[in-house]
Amino acid sequence: MKRILFALIITTGLFSCNSKDAGPSGSSPTGTIDGMFTAMKNGNIDDFKKFITKNDVAMIEEGIKFANSIDSSIVRKATEAMAEEFKEKVKNVSYKLKNEKITGDNATVDAEVTENGKTETHAFNLVKEDGAWKIALSKSGDGMFNSMKGNRGPGEPDLQEGIEKLKNMDKDSLKMLMEKANKFFDTLKARKGNL
Repeated sequence: MKRILFALIITTGLFSCNSKDAGPSGSSPTGTIDGMFTAMKNGNIDDFKKFITKNDVAMIEEGIKFANSIDSSIVRKATEAMAEEFKEKVKNVSYKLKNEKITGDNATVDAEVTENGKTETHAFNLVKEDGAWKIALSKSGDGMFNSMKGNRGPGEPDLQEGIEKLKNMDKDSLKMLMEKANKFFDTLKARKGNL
């Protein structure tokens, strides 16, 4: 499940379009997490973004702007392929939300996520923004979220560091990498069609 959640975050971070919807105003922390899981199960990346903080959306938009400056057609194709693949992977996932704790404008919610008979618990941190509870990806307890802001631990690369490295690469090399990623997604799509 960690790989699936991480894939969604990376997909959202690098390939989604600019969506600045505020999300469900007045929602509860548990309702926000439930909405996020519903968006995941529906493969709806734009809805997913409604449930995360402005800070995380800003970082996502920086990645989008950069990726589109390389080749927007590859970004669009990869987005579609990744959304389909993601939707397929999460369709058999179930979850229970519990232990909501609110302290002022901060909250935590635990999610017991079951996939293929294996259950893992994920702690989500939320903050109140503009009257709505938002998931703070960069503050959540799992390493997959901490990597967004550099908290993975010594020697582990993080997303911000990766974006900086990408910015310093020449555009031809980046385009070649994006084309390889696109071929990879085409291969995944072809495998799915042959099953």
